[in-house]
This record gives sequence, C-alpha cells and structure tokens, in this order.
Amino acid sequence: MHDDLSPPRPNRPATWLACHCLFALSACATGSQAIRPAATLTDPATLSSGKDIEGAITQSGATASSAWWTAWGDPQLDGLITSDALTAPSVATATARMRRAAASIDAAAADRLPTANGSGRAVGERFPDHSVYPAPYAGSWGSEGSLTASASYALDFWGKRREAQAAASARLEVARAEADDATLLLRTALVDAYVRLDAAYRQRDIATEGLARRQGVLDLIAARERAGLATGIETTQAREAITATRDEVARLDGEIAARRHQIAALLGRDPAFADGLARPSLKAIGDPAPLSAIPANLLGARPDVAAARAAAEAAAREIGVARAAFYPDVNLIAFAGVQSIGLGSLLRSGSIAAGAGPAVSLPIFDGGRLRANLRGKTADYDAAVAVYNGALTEALRQVADGVTGLAAVRARQDEANAAVAHWSHILDLQKLRERQGLSTAADRLSTETALLLATRRAAEADARVAVSQISLIHALGGAWAPAPLPSGQAQ
Repeated sequence: MHDDLSPPRPNRPATWLACHCLFALSACATGSQAIRPAATLTDPATLSSGKDIEGAITQSGATASSAWWTAWGDPQLDGLITSDALTAPSVATATARMRRAAASIDAAAADRLPTANGSGRAVGERFPDHSVYPAPYAGSWGSEGSLTASASYALDFWGKRREAQAAASARLEVARAEADDATLLLRTALVDAYVRLDAAYRQRDIATEGLARRQGVLDLIAARERAGLATGIETTQAREAITATRDEVARLDGEIAARRHQIAALLGRDPAFADGLARPSLKAIGDPAPLSAIPANLLGARPDVAAARAAAEAAAREIGVARAAFYPDVNLIAFAGVQSIGLGSLLRSGSIAAGAGPAVSLPIFDGGRLRANLRGKTADYDAAVAVYNGALTEALRQVADGVTGLAAVRARQDEANAAVAHWSHILDLQKLRERQGLSTAADRLSTETALLLATRRAAEADARVAVSQISLIHALGGAWAPAPLPSGQAQ
C-alpha cells in the first residue's frame, strides 16, 4: 500500500449542501416582496385639457420654433439669449449638476465590469520567537515581501448593479431636464424683463410728450393771465400738472435703470453691462397658441414635467437595488504572485502563490436594516409619483390660466384703446370750442390730462399683454405658434 500524493478531491456533496444552504437562507428575502409602492403614475391620456385650452389651439398647423424669442424681431434680445445667457449662473449650476449625474452613470457602469489590482510589499522586521515563522527566522531580524496581482468580477444574478446603472441613467435625465427648465426659465425671465424695459421707455415717451403739451398750455395761460384774460388759479393748476408729469418722468427713468440692472443680474453680469444696453426695438406679436389639446402632446415640451417623470423612474430603479440587496452577492476572484520570507527568495519559483474561486456573501441578520432601506426607497417612489402627478395637473392649470389670463388682458387692452380714441375725439372738440371762444385753455388742459392718463393706461395694457404672452409661453414649455394679431395692432 502506498501513500496517495494526489491533491484532495472536492467534497461534492458538501459543496452542494453549502449552495443549498445559501439559497435557503436567501429565501428570507421573499418577505421583502410584501413591501411595495402604493402610488400610481397618472397617465396623461386620462386627463382633459378643458374647453379654454381646446378653444385656443392653433388651427394653422404651425410647428414650434426652438428660437421662439425671435418672434419679437429684436437683434439685441436675440444676442442676449443665444450668447450671454449661456454663462448665466442659473444655467451654469444646472449644467454642473448634469455633469455630475453623467459621472454617476460612469461609476455605476464601472461596478458591472471586472476589476484588477496590483500590490507590492517589502518590509524589514523582527520575527517573534513563538509564532509560525520557522528557524532560522524565529527570534531574528529579516525581511518579508510580496508581489501580487488580483482580479474580481461580480456576478449580477439579481440585477442589483444593473438597476443601479439604470437609476443613474434616470438621474441624468432628471438633471438634463432640470437644465432645460433652468434655461427656459432664464429665457422667459429675460424676455419678461426686456418687454418691461420696452414698456418703461414707451411710457416715458408718453409722459415726455404730455410734459411738452402741458408746458405749451402753461405758456398760453400765462400769456392770457398777463393780458388779464385768465386768473392765477388756472396758472397754478397748469404748473401742478407739469410737476406731476415731471415726477412721472423721474419715476420711469428709475424703472428703466432698474430693468437694465435686472437684465444684467439675470445674465450674471455687473451693472456696467447694463449701461451698454440699447433701447429695445420690439414688435407686437400674435398671442401664443397651444399646438395641441392632447395633454401628452401639450405638456411634452415642459422640462419640469419631464424631470418629474424621470425622477419617478429613478426612484423605481432604486427600489430594485434595495430589493436585490436581500440576495447573496457572488464574486469571482483570482490572485497570483510571489511571496517569501526574505527578499532574496522573492523571485524564486517556489515563492509563487495563486488562487481562484467564488466568494459569496449573504445578509443573514442585519437588525431590519435592509427592510427599512426598502421601505424608505418605496416611500421615495411614492413621493416622486405624487410630484409627477402634481406636475401634470399644475402644468395644465398654468396653461389654462395663461390662456384665460391673456384673453382678460386683451379685453382690458381693447377698453384702454377705446378710452384713448374717446379722449382724442373730446380733445379735438375742445380745441374747436376754444377757437370759437366757448371754452378756456383750462378746459383744454383738463382734457389733455385725461388723454394723457388714457394713453398711459393703454401703454400699461400693452405691457400687460406682453407679460401675459411670456407667461403663457413659459407654461407651454416654449412650444407655441403665434395667432393672428388683433385688428388695429401694429407690427
């Protein structure tokens, strides 16, 4: 009988028993199936846009332009939005978040790939007398070293890493949509400030024209007073009207400066940038019209809705990651290298060490941490769904409010224009009566004042229309087509 020097054979029954024990232990993960989300994503097809939106949709078959701000026909505005806005702080912040989300995708993808590492060690040490070191090393000084290369690969049986990568991709979509939303918000805010600046200039023109008219009336009254045809009361009234108009001009000068500074601040520029802004040269545009009454199409251009939808998708994927954490992790590992006591023997053939095999880890008892994490991720998903559902209804409300609000300010604009026409006619009659000696310059001054106020209200109504148009454009996500201009509106 001779000694059997062959390597020991693996104990196959023991191996199978170990595997069965691992999978039996993983059965405790089935209890996690009882933890499920309670919320349900709203299907936009179940929503109705309502009669206000349906009545406002464009009938021309026009398509939205990505450069919607060019409808105002102002080259300076185009330059502010297409070049200067790119460096605005709000856009730069959102873009940085998007780059960070992209880096998270790369990190999640790296977790699904094999890894390899190398290491080396060389130390001088005193070997203890009573340990595993043999003579002559025990109780003496010597050296120890190793050169090792190792590799590992995680077998993603339960999809934990796949779900983590999908969640990172969804988070990138969230960041991208948020960047789009920041850009849309900045552009609409810029156009809003720009049209308000234009309105301040127009109102200042009206006030300056009124000041010139009132100065002429004052000169006439002063001449009549010197001739004994008018009293000091009329002169005082005329001067008071001039004082009020000058006060209005000063107020509008302050508003013009404030609007310039607002535009510079939106772009992240200093007040000196505002000094170089020329007066706007905007033209009137037709009211923005929705391109569709179907909620899914109507809200398809809204980046905030897209961000909320992607956030819900990311939360769903993170539930998958939390659920997969209940199951065993299986890694394939391998290493090879040289190890020796005494650096002189490090590169000898007998110093080679190598190994390979699977490594399995299984959560058996964690005090309920995994279940708590899964419940938390489920709650996060329910919250994300609620945000998305709320974003849908809020977006529809904003569009409906934008349509009805614009119709209301259009009606007020019509009334203001009618008042201007009325007082212009009265002024013509008043001038005729004055030439016939049937009224005085004070009467004409009163009518001039009423016309000035009516003209200023008309200019304010024009500004409200422009601001309401921008609000509706924002509600539509920038996807709109202009309706025909109302009759009598200048291009």
